[in-house]
Amino acid sequence: MNKLNAEINRIILALVSVGLLILLFFPASLSANHFRYGTISWDLVDNDTITLKMQNGWTASHGCCSASNVGGILNNYQSISWGDTSSTLVDFKFISKDTDADNMITNMGDSSSGWVTGVTHDFNDGSYVTSWGSSARAATVNNGSNGSAWRNETLVRIGGDYIGNVSPVSAVPPIVNVQDNTSFTYQVSATDANGDNLNYRWGYIREFFTTNGSGGDTVFTMPTGMTLSSSGLIEWDIRDNITCTGCTNDDAVDDTTNKLWVAVIMVEDRLDNGTAKSYIPIDFFFQVTSADNAAPTIIGLPNTTQTVSSGSTKIITLTSTDDSGVAPTLTVLNPPSDDSSIWSTSSASSGGTTTYTMTFTPNSSMEGSSYVVNIRSTDAANMTKDLSVSYQVSAVANADPTVPVLLSPTDAASVTSPVTFKFEGSTDSDGDTLSYAMYVCERSDFSGCSGTNVTAGGNYVPPFNQNFHEHLLPWPNSLHAATISQPISQDFSMIPKWIIMLVMLGLLSGIISLSVKNITRRRIVFILFWLIVGMVSCKDSASDIVEPIGAGIVSVVDTVADTVVDPVTDVVADGLDVVTDTVDTATDVVADSGSGATVYTVTNSGYTSGTTYYWKVVASDPKGGSADSETWSFTVQ
Repeated sequence: MNKLNAEINRIILALVSVGLLILLFFPASLSANHFRYGTISWDLVDNDTITLKMQNGWTASHGCCSASNVGGILNNYQSISWGDTSSTLVDFKFISKDTDADNMITNMGDSSSGWVTGVTHDFNDGSYVTSWGSSARAATVNNGSNGSAWRNETLVRIGGDYIGNVSPVSAVPPIVNVQDNTSFTYQVSATDANGDNLNYRWGYIREFFTTNGSGGDTVFTMPTGMTLSSSGLIEWDIRDNITCTGCTNDDAVDDTTNKLWVAVIMVEDRLDNGTAKSYIPIDFFFQVTSADNAAPTIIGLPNTTQTVSSGSTKIITLTSTDDSGVAPTLTVLNPPSDDSSIWSTSSASSGGTTTYTMTFTPNSSMEGSSYVVNIRSTDAANMTKDLSVSYQVSAVANADPTVPVLLSPTDAASVTSPVTFKFEGSTDSDGDTLSYAMYVCERSDFSGCSGTNVTAGGNYVPPFNQNFHEHLLPWPNSLHAATISQPISQDFSMIPKWIIMLVMLGLLSGIISLSVKNITRRRIVFILFWLIVGMVSCKDSASDIVEPIGAGIVSVVDTVADTVVDPVTDVVADGLDVVTDTVDTATDVVADSGSGATVYTVTNSGYTSGTTYYWKVVASDPKGGSADSETWSFTVQ
């Protein structure tokens, strides 16, 4: 009996020992539901060596992570399979933690001699699928029969047609909240340092749900009504029921509230013939939340990639509000650095609005790297709004253009369609040629909306006699169009019009005078004609053109309330600039900036009555520098 007990004890001890070994050496395989998010990217050290980078999300309550704080490191946590029969154990560093949402985000790297984000690997010329995975995906509604296995892979191509290529870079939050009973949109952001065109597609099951990459090219089934555009815009109309073939829950949306729905996407950079040069995975969740609480709004975040030179500073300021009237809380889920001299944020709240500033000053070690930073706004009821901004760090010194200044329609104005937009152009201290794109969208974050290039040939109206221009002689737009690269000054831009006017009037007076046979009478008619033209012109100019008084100060007699900008009474030509009058007094004295900036005018139609639109202008230089204007809104009557 004693021998039997001893044998049983030895067996128990052996089992416990094996369990401890599993806990120590395979922590990523234990928890049933801890994997929430993953993406991979890579760039070049040289033509045969890459640096692989990964970002991943986990449940904060998982055994690996519950005791860890931001900055903590898990050594030799997971193995990367390079696709050339070799593998590497890598370290993970925690970069953010949200215990309320039960989320943690990690970067992958090497801590052997101080933390370095990413690991390097040498390849021979060829194509390789680099991957890693396990079997502990968080349970989702639409996993169905695909199980809990998860896998993230990226395509690496070295040599030949692919020399110098690097992969795209992307990042998303582990869980994106979706308000129930809405038509939802979400823009997946990615950037590519080569400037390649990017294509977004749903992922195959073998790419995301089998640890060994087996199986055919079967696209993973997304919820009914969810679509993905080739530019990365996800749209999901959940105003009706959600159904999904093979899902574990095909009931109404209300029954899926607080359930997780997995989304798996591949982002490809392509050759001109459509062949993928590389691809990267994006693996994350949507969570349907209560229909009673809308997400906060975020205004001011650029929707174009921000190029910043190493050693220079890029500052982005945005605002967030919520329909509750309580100022939301803003955070960055995946900062590009934990060094405060490189990356820092500040926040201030007032009157239900939060102003959030992000400051990025990359150093030389970050040159050539790309980052996608996720910003989250959270309201008092824990509903969230997520947006992303992309950065590329350049070694080329470059100054951004100045910010374009919006003029009209004024913010929150009521207008009729067609709508005439006016803005002041930017300047560039480097002397770079600037281009402009104007965005008009029903969404304040401009997701899924493309910019319209503002070009020469009808987009510029110089300030001169407004009534004469609009009512007496409708000059072709081409005669008063300024080029973007070499803006025509307001004084010189008027010369062609006056030359044409003089020629036309001269011809008219000649015809009239020649109709008189007597030479003396002909001369008298000619003189009288030009005297009348001169008197009319002086009267017209005196009544409509307001002369400057002093340096940049214009006296304006205002007879109407300035709820809507009137081009005649409120936009005043002073020979230097366009002044927008917003002061409601009997005699307004309006200070002119005196910048001498070119004013661009664009008229668009097709806007729907009763709809509120948001608009902004982005100025760009050819070196990647850019500047976004403020975001203003208008409502079409």
